[in-house]
Amino acid sequence: MRKALILLSGGMDSATLLWLAKRDFEKVFAISFDYGQRHKVELKYARELAEIAGVEDHIVVEVPHYRSIKGSALIDEKVEVPSEDYPEDEPPITTVPMRNLNFLAIAGAFADALEIEHIGIGVHALDTPYPDCRPEFITSAESAINAGSVLTAKKKVRIHVWAPFLGMTKRDIAMLGKELGVPYDKTYSCYRGTEPPCGECPTCRQREEALEAIRSA
Repeated sequence: MRKALILLSGGMDSATLLWLAKRDFEKVFAISFDYGQRHKVELKYARELAEIAGVEDHIVVEVPHYRSIKGSALIDEKVEVPSEDYPEDEPPITTVPMRNLNFLAIAGAFADALEIEHIGIGVHALDTPYPDCRPEFITSAESAINAGSVLTAKKKVRIHVWAPFLGMTKRDIAMLGKELGVPYDKTYSCYRGTEPPCGECPTCRQREEALEAIRSA
């Protein structure tokens, strides 16, 4: 039986990935993280999406050590989330050090225990300024997970880090989500964590551009 564990933030990309997993896998689980993020409200949306999708289980994990790390606009209240576009050649101020490595390691532990062969993560082309969203990171993370996996050691079953959006744009993902029937009105993407969303941060603007592409298609 094909099973997948999806990293679900509550945003457009992870919601689309969850709906894609519903199409392509027989059993789907979701995992979300409370790491002291400024936009913790996203977890409310993640829970609702998991319920709508009818996942087997929605795991919410606290990652408290990030509360001790300073300098990232997502976890340090003294650093502002910018309104200007993200830089193209360096990690933006919203980078959380090793976030995806931590998340995939934790997801890997659950996948190992539950014998789930695929861990889904919604990284994509526009995320490439983030070091832990690049193809080489995904490949390395998968290798590390399998090197430490009980499932792999005992049953010779490989755990795959499933990142189908690598090479896709936000618009591509939104168009796929439209085909899959993703309820984008139930998603949340603002890094400032306001309700309603600020509409000014780069994440809000990328979201609106993607949704506009759907409306005009």
